Amino acid sequence: MKEGLVACVIDNDMIAAVSSGKKAGRAFSDLFVVRTLRRLYPNVKLVAAVERESQTIDELVRLKPGIVFNLAFSALPSEAAFVGALEILGIPYTGSGPLGIALANDKVRSRRLLAAAGIRVPQFVELSPTHRPAKIDFPPPYFVKPAISGNSVGIHAKSMADSYARALKQADRIWRELEQPSVCDEFIVGREFHVSLIERKRGVFKTAGIVELHFARTEPGKGFSTQVNIVKGKDRRTYKVRHRRATLTRRQLTELSEIAATAANLLQLRGYAKVDMRMDQEGRIAVIEVNANPALWNGEIWRRPSFETNLKWVMEAALRKALE
Repeated sequence: MKEGLVACVIDNDMIAAVSSGKKAGRAFSDLFVVRTLRRLYPNVKLVAAVERESQTIDELVRLKPGIVFNLAFSALPSEAAFVGALEILGIPYTGSGPLGIALANDKVRSRRLLAAAGIRVPQFVELSPTHRPAKIDFPPPYFVKPAISGNSVGIHAKSMADSYARALKQADRIWRELEQPSVCDEFIVGREFHVSLIERKRGVFKTAGIVELHFARTEPGKGFSTQVNIVKGKDRRTYKVRHRRATLTRRQLTELSEIAATAANLLQLRGYAKVDMRMDQEGRIAVIEVNANPALWNGEIWRRPSFETNLKWVMEAALRKALE
């Protein structure tokens, strides 16, 4: 093992942008992590994550890093397998293990587990070319999104549908574009909150931040995050989103934190996580997504006690896990 070497593994299509300091698209958060790691640790090396090839693992075997800061394959089918390979090789790595990643990325199985544990989730049905109910037993509007992908991939303005026929049309589009089934949710009209978590000791998560998402150019309570597109070097979404510190009662903040930590532990997440929730007009909270290894950046959601401290804690959690 090369003492003190931090191998930061980044998706191959992002590594050039991160190396050049560009903040567009998905490179935005990776760049924050790399710059902070280089301030904290003397020996940080970027390693390209190449899907469906062995060169990434081969490079890590050659380097023998003390730890891998894993930013690779977020919510892609290969994410859990890559982490499984690191585990077999005995290389310490940040974030969740293969089981936690696989559960969190699967919106159907994860929601069934959450619901069975008493955590409220949206009503939903799975839509695929071979599995379609004759009707949907809850009223529109419906919200159709990929069953596996994260980072709002595959979500557009028309993802909210006002009829079953239009929901099926969106499911067909997702199958054509991403080759994966969809989940069709009841759309919860209300406020959206994201809770970030840092594991401070085994199974104990500390809330790093709670933000509310504010969506421009849409009716109150009906906004949602859509896929990021790069237009002339700048990020573009259907609805411009601002993340602001949540202004809620102490009881509501505590409830959000407790639900988030329970969900993360139930899905066996480690290191850090983000839980997305919506609160309806009656104040009821539903978990819409649990994110293993979410994007990290120096924004309000990861700013307490500080972004640097949280990255250190993520690293410490990885090293503790390696000693288990």
